[in-house]
Amino acid sequence: MALQSNVRCNGFWYEEQVTEELLLKMSLTKINFDAVSPFQRVQIVSTVPFGKTLVLDDHTQSSQTDEHIYHESLVHPAILAHGSPKTVFIGGGGEGATAREVLRFKSVERVVMCDLDEIACKMCREHLPEWNKGVYEDKRFEIHYKDAMAFLQEWDGPKFDVIIMDISDPIECGPGIGLYFKEFYEDIAR
Repeated sequence: MALQSNVRCNGFWYEEQVTEELLLKMSLTKINFDAVSPFQRVQIVSTVPFGKTLVLDDHTQSSQTDEHIYHESLVHPAILAHGSPKTVFIGGGGEGATAREVLRFKSVERVVMCDLDEIACKMCREHLPEWNKGVYEDKRFEIHYKDAMAFLQEWDGPKFDVIIMDISDPIECGPGIGLYFKEFYEDIAR
């Protein structure tokens, strides 16, 4: 049985049906942003246990209390495995927190982030400044609002030292589904 809607804001409660057997219910303090972009539903809500929380298409992506764990774990192994990257590509990453972590490394001279959803990125920039820590103003950072797969296929610049994919969950018919196929990774490895 498919779940129809995973997130409900019932009065002062935020609910997310994580699985058929698990329903999370948290005290809601504020709905910071709630809109439908051309690609997905974008919500930024504030809950008592997790603080600000980014929700895309009714699925929690990250929250204020633990986003650093996700973003550090996503970025640091790739950067350290390379050793001293100068150029880094980020697919997705709308919160700006992945770029924040990449830019902590002194060897990095250029970060190119490509996210499909301009509305989501701008709302994260506005409502989650504590996550991106000013990366949008960093001269080493540039952002493109385009499909990451198409961007990389059309890229005619120098090869990136590191590619990090910070994309939404592989929701059926969601905007990031094509980025979960083996062929995509074989293509960008060239």
